[in-house]
Amino acid sequence: MRLQDVAKHGGDEAIGLTVLSDQQLEKLHEVLLGILDDIIKICDQHGLSFILIGGSAIGALRSGGIIPWDDDIDIAMPRQDFEKLCQVVRETYPEKYSMLHPQDKKNFGRVIPKIRLKGSEYRTILEQDLDECGVFIDIYTIENLPNGALARNFQGFMSMATGFGLACRRLWRGRKWFKKLTGGPSFYVKCAIGFCMSFASYETWGRWHDHWNSRCKDESSKYVSIPADCRHYFGEMQPRERLMERMEVMMDGRKCYVPKDADGYLREIYGDYMQIPPVEKQERNCYLVYDLGDR
Repeated sequence: MRLQDVAKHGGDEAIGLTVLSDQQLEKLHEVLLGILDDIIKICDQHGLSFILIGGSAIGALRSGGIIPWDDDIDIAMPRQDFEKLCQVVRETYPEKYSMLHPQDKKNFGRVIPKIRLKGSEYRTILEQDLDECGVFIDIYTIENLPNGALARNFQGFMSMATGFGLACRRLWRGRKWFKKLTGGPSFYVKCAIGFCMSFASYETWGRWHDHWNSRCKDESSKYVSIPADCRHYFGEMQPRERLMERMEVMMDGRKCYVPKDADGYLREIYGDYMQIPPVEKQERNCYLVYDLGDR
């Protein structure tokens, strides 16, 4: 949850949220970069591809590092590369990391895969119902889209429908928490829809949504998308080369990648992303529990 949302809803005391301090963020960044180092190592060893997206791409291009007030790293990978990464992490780092895969039986209704550091805990309002909340890196999957317009639009409709169903189902399940943060007519409407969606668990809805996102297996399709990102299936749809062609950037001293047309791609989403926002518009995060263990 963002600091701006806490202020809008009357402070954090009632829901136990705390704003990350600069010192906490610095230490958190060190841990995140350590996780990123292992991902880079695996990708180099197994010929896997990834790019930085969102705020992580902005930070790399703007200052060569993580945005100072950001609390995570976001990467994106082709679906088949993510599946290989997931396999390697589970086989090679079982004591160090856990992987959250949308198709796991216990996926907590999450459609954005995560690699989590065991022995740490970073619990935000969105993780209040999770069993394990280690410090994490989000891994967005880049999905193939059918070449035919009819098939592509049908897949998109099913992706959007199952995504909306999942969101409403999750809202209904966590209504006691989310009511404190949102409220309003739309909250009650979505809760009502979520109640009607209760014929299936929110984890089942997560698997259905991920199934439709990943349904196309054509690795040479004209278009790709990152359906789990903020603009969803249709808003994130891009010509394959725009996301799959990469260029090198530095992320706090380590070689990473962003889309070759990163400037155009980011300006399309964020506008003048190179302009550092004023302090009052910097989206600082809040947490319920923050514990990096002995690190």
